[in-house]
Amino acid sequence: QVLRAPVFPPAVPFAPLALEAKPASCTHFTMNRVGVITKHVTAGSAGQTPNLECSAGELTITIIGSGNSGHVCAALIEGNTKGRVKTQLLTSNPSAWTNCCPRVTFPNGDVQVGRIHKISSDPAELIPHSDIVLWTGPVTSTMEVFETIRPYLNTRKTAVGTIFAQGLSHLLAARTFGPDVRFFALRNIPWLCRMVKKGEESVIVGAKTSIGVMTMNIEPAWVKSELEPLFVVQKTGKWEPVMDIMPDFCPVVFNPANQIIHPARYWGLFRKWTGAPLSGDDEPSEWLYRGMDEVSGQVLSVLDEELQSLKDAYYEATGAEGCREVIPLAERLKIQYGDQIEDDSTMAKMVGTNKAYSLAKTPMIRTARGVIPDPNHRVVTDDIGWGLCALVSIAERLEEDLGVKTPTTMMRMLIEWHQDLMGKEFLVNGRLCGRDCADLVLLRPGDGLELVALPPHSTSAPSAKVAGDPTGRNPSAGRQFEVGDSSFSVLPLSAAHRSRA
Repeated sequence: QVLRAPVFPPAVPFAPLALEAKPASCTHFTMNRVGVITKHVTAGSAGQTPNLECSAGELTITIIGSGNSGHVCAALIEGNTKGRVKTQLLTSNPSAWTNCCPRVTFPNGDVQVGRIHKISSDPAELIPHSDIVLWTGPVTSTMEVFETIRPYLNTRKTAVGTIFAQGLSHLLAARTFGPDVRFFALRNIPWLCRMVKKGEESVIVGAKTSIGVMTMNIEPAWVKSELEPLFVVQKTGKWEPVMDIMPDFCPVVFNPANQIIHPARYWGLFRKWTGAPLSGDDEPSEWLYRGMDEVSGQVLSVLDEELQSLKDAYYEATGAEGCREVIPLAERLKIQYGDQIEDDSTMAKMVGTNKAYSLAKTPMIRTARGVIPDPNHRVVTDDIGWGLCALVSIAERLEEDLGVKTPTTMMRMLIEWHQDLMGKEFLVNGRLCGRDCADLVLLRPGDGLELVALPPHSTSAPSAKVAGDPTGRNPSAGRQFEVGDSSFSVLPLSAAHRSRA
């Protein structure tokens, strides 16, 4: 359920709901947002050390959103931490959670029951008291959610993160909360999962052995001691997924995943759509991935080729080590899914015969005359504005700042097809200057290229030592980032380089 400001209920006198047969320590509230005025929470004096060190004390986590992954988190955290971490839920639909003890079923049939200590639709009631805030909803709603919680988030007290990061999410965090924000981003959702019954039950189809995590202003030790235990499926006898700390944000930005798979497949399914409903032989498959046709597979291969070319160009320009973690899509699929793929002879076959993908259905709208694409589904909205557009913005900066051109023909074609479907305007005459670009997180003219990999300079993190190109033409080329134990920061590009933008 996406948190949207307009859907909060009108102001009403606060009163807890009557509960039946609930544990005494589990209180369930529905709270109004409108009319509630809450002061900012402060954590000591300005010079006080941030309270994000490894600790055996109690913590409070607020989950935002109640979709598939939100349900799983709500069921895992209490048991995984033996009650040390208290779970709160911020959702626009608290009434759906009449059961504050949700359960999750593992692939082996075992069940784990969680406990939600407070549920609310009002960020002022939950965010100030949180040590960790976790956004679990659609990528395209991240900006709106961050803006909603910003007045209540104390960056010295609270770490904020996303269960699935895409595009330039770290830039959004820095622009919204400031460069001192404690931010973490998971490269992939920790498990393949789905909700079974709203507010009550979910199932983990399969856990991943490891996932990448990127951070800003957070100690690696904190990630391992406080963050990793929240998501593991330890009841199955395995401690997985293990969190691998990535050297920078490039593995997220250039991730060969949804941001190229979905645009290629969705265009392939609806490429015959001209505005009228599709029916008969032209009606798309009900399965999003299963049985992917070779046309979609070829488009996906070209997209991956363009992504890898862009990543390589960025690496040549900056030396950002995270680029080494980005491998071609075909290799990633084989490593991640292995024997779940029945046929790896072509890209289409690898996706279309992957058992892990087999249950996802094609988002579409059925009418009396056939089906039409769904312009508001996250398969469309997430991966264009927050995927391909972010990548093209990096390509534009490479070309305009450094004179380095990379092929983005397929990316731009798919952006144009999808923006027409959504009624948006991102590309105009092939450039990212449309009216709706203001709603996206892009690398803007004047932004340093290093911001793709590293967060803006933070006063609470060690400065990166930067060795620039003495010729002055490309200060980012061959750059080495020397970073301490903490999360990294980076100095901006030189004034001379900026003057060329």
